[in-house]
Amino acid sequence: MRRRRYLGWMLPLSIVVLTLGVVGAITWLASRVMDTDPTVEEDTINARPCHATVRSISDTNTILEGDHIYLIEITVQPYGNSPEHKVTIRNPLTSVQAEKAKPGAQFSCIVDRDDPTRVEVMWSQ
Repeated sequence: MRRRRYLGWMLPLSIVVLTLGVVGAITWLASRVMDTDPTVEEDTINARPCHATVRSISDTNTILEGDHIYLIEITVQPYGNSPEHKVTIRNPLTSVQAEKAKPGAQFSCIVDRDDPTRVEVMWSQ
């Protein structure tokens, strides 16, 4: 008798938990396959193009998802009549990108119009 009472609520509960797990796994997988970060589009609306020149680069001995995190000092020159400024950023770089990012190397970038310390460098150009 007691077993049947458990089946009355445990079976539907198990089905709900299993369904939520499958839906969660599919959602997680879809977010890994597609770039669905809404902040990227919002961040680039207020950006302007620029050139970045690497002044120095050093490995922080930290690894994030297989890429080393580097501390990079750059000189940013926005397009137009804006003055250049120096910024220090931390970015994960692949080994190929780190080889290209030697002092004196130049890369395209975008810089925030309101906060010139927010720079995104296009390392894979």
